[in-house]
Amino acid sequence: MNNEIARKAASIIKGYTSSKPEVTAKALRKYWLGFAPNKGIELIKAEQREQFEAIGIPIPILKTIGDEIAKLARQDVDGFMPLARLLWDEYGREGRVVALIVLGAMELIEPQRLVPLLKVLCKQCASWEDADRLAMDAVEPIVRKYPDTWLSEMETWSKDENKWIRRASITIIGRLPMKHPAYTSHCLALTERLISDTDVDVRRAVSFAIRTCARVDPPLVCAFLKKQVAAADSAAVWVLCDVIKSMDRRIIAEFASLLPRYKKWGVESNIGSKDKRSIDSAIRVLQVS
Repeated sequence: MNNEIARKAASIIKGYTSSKPEVTAKALRKYWLGFAPNKGIELIKAEQREQFEAIGIPIPILKTIGDEIAKLARQDVDGFMPLARLLWDEYGREGRVVALIVLGAMELIEPQRLVPLLKVLCKQCASWEDADRLAMDAVEPIVRKYPDTWLSEMETWSKDENKWIRRASITIIGRLPMKHPAYTSHCLALTERLISDTDVDVRRAVSFAIRTCARVDPPLVCAFLKKQVAAADSAAVWVLCDVIKSMDRRIIAEFASLLPRYKKWGVESNIGSKDKRSIDSAIRVLQVS
């Protein structure tokens, strides 16, 4: 099926001209609307769907279309920029997914130009899916290829006032050790300042990042969590408990040594009832590990 999708996308792109990107964009939309949506659209809140079209076409289909466009876009960044921007700006959730694949390919060719643009686009995100796709498909390729050059830029993003930029940065930071295990300690250190972030979408990304690092180096993450529990404020409770509750069950046993820390934490007098429930849930997970 992927080969058929790629062939059809290639035939649509064959007639592309940068002076009339809307012709190609409309043809691409007509094509992807021919596929049945999946239940993933239910994850997009109704108020977010009101901001732009969101059909729910499966991501693998959209990525196959984007990959086919990217083959040509990386050879002609200027020529394909109008199409990528149009898809992002005016073609809804599906257009954004496709655009980010294309922008990610072009970023590898002109990172100094594309990374600042992607930061601007990130501010326009309407949902966590927008931010995560931008992180993984558009920005992550250059960070993975040249971590010494671009990880510091992600640290800058993590301090931005915009929550979607912070979420995108920590998603990339957390995933980097999967490709470069030697960066696990550095990436964990970068997550530390966002453990107490005021925004729940950012805290969810922090939990994801820590759990991803745990798959690479469980002992290092275990030591990190011990340190965080000892110094945790109320805002950090959710993250430190969600990490345990959502940990990969294949490695949770390696975190059993945290049980006494969480038990002690759960009986402290300054813990609120909601936080205590979160801690108790984490304790239950650790007890059966």
